[in-house]
Amino acid sequence: MHSFESVDEFLVATYHRHLEDVLCDGCLIGRLATQFGERARIMPRLVRSTHEADGGLANAYEGILVLDGVWYRFACQVFVDAGGDRFLSDVSQFEAVEWQAGVKIPA
Repeated sequence: MHSFESVDEFLVATYHRHLEDVLCDGCLIGRLATQFGERARIMPRLVRSTHEADGGLANAYEGILVLDGVWYRFACQVFVDAGGDRFLSDVSQFEAVEWQAGVKIPA
């Protein structure tokens, strides 16, 4: 997953956040932190939710992450344990699906 690694490196360098944390928080909350401003947004869709025997919750999501005008399609699973800790337990898809190039011409 070359796109995942590239976006992760960009997010760490620019925002000091890993892509894993961005997807996890964005899927569970339904939006991204305000630190991203207008540069990023997320559109997650809950596909499946399963209560685990240990008291945890496993949610499967599909969606779109838009970062600086590039749209990335993702599919992931977010696990929330009985204590409330959460983490991304699986990313089965993360790929760029739409982007536009432009050139700014000074006036």
